[in-house]
Amino acid sequence: MARGKKPKILTIILAGGQGERLSPLTRDRSKPAVPFGGIYRIIDFTLNNCLRSDLRKIEVLTQYKSLSLHRHLRLGWNLFNYNIGEYINMTPPQQRLRASWYQGTADAIYQNIYTLEQEKPDYVIILSGDHVYNMDYRKMLKFHIQKNADLTIGGVEVAREDATPFGVLIKNRHERITGFQEKPKDPIPIPEDKTRSLVSMGIYIFNTRTLVRRVSQDAKNHTGHDFGKDVIPAMVKEKDDVFVYSFRARGGGFAYWRDIGALDAYYQANMDLLKPNPPFDLHKAQSMMHTYYRHLPPARLRANKQIENCLISNGCDINGATITN
Repeated sequence: MARGKKPKILTIILAGGQGERLSPLTRDRSKPAVPFGGIYRIIDFTLNNCLRSDLRKIEVLTQYKSLSLHRHLRLGWNLFNYNIGEYINMTPPQQRLRASWYQGTADAIYQNIYTLEQEKPDYVIILSGDHVYNMDYRKMLKFHIQKNADLTIGGVEVAREDATPFGVLIKNRHERITGFQEKPKDPIPIPEDKTRSLVSMGIYIFNTRTLVRRVSQDAKNHTGHDFGKDVIPAMVKEKDDVFVYSFRARGGGFAYWRDIGALDAYYQANMDLLKPNPPFDLHKAQSMMHTYYRHLPPARLRANKQIENCLISNGCDINGATITN
């Protein structure tokens, strides 16, 4: 890409998982469409990050029980002007290459190579539709370009005992990834703190040529066709330029990020919103969230004994109750 030229970016949000760990909340809807924080859907957090990062070419790859997700995106996210090259598309499996649904995260990209050929982006940003965090992806993209990376993975530190459900990253002092553990029973800690591990946030920035080459190679192999299990370990093993971008807050520490794909994590992330100084404050200007706002009356509180430390959403009618936390 020529120096000074604004890069062409395509954003792909993976929103097709079954969400079995969130059952029964996912009995009738896909995981990204599950309500969160009263008035939002989980996917709103990723989409709002895209808005703040000025990413306006977005493909949302859907699959299981996608009706409510499609409805939410159609009603709440009709913000983009297609005439000037902006869009948000809802893309179920097109079965261009095989008569099957998406077999894994890498296969979902492989089945949409046609889109990459049409758009011809310089870089592809791949995101998950079931995480809660506030991030400017432009900073990560700048890091990716400076490192001349094939792939950059967003990484965040978590307690070592909490790292088992994630991909664990091992890096050197230049931020190059030298090892990768997918959902390990014994996560490798970071050198400076044996109680913490660096895990993948499920945020990937690929050079488009590298992405096409890698998912095409993976499609020929008998694998799980997954980035974490298959593609990334192969890239690290074969010495591709893979780096980690550490997700940090303005003060320098690691910022708030939660994968809420399981019931315990979903509950805890909701309760985090009620803390005196919430790590993710929905009432601060930089966190103001767009969503689909249903036409409901204002909340009504009548003859209640006590309501303490609660978020009350529109449409609620509370009478004679004691509600705490």
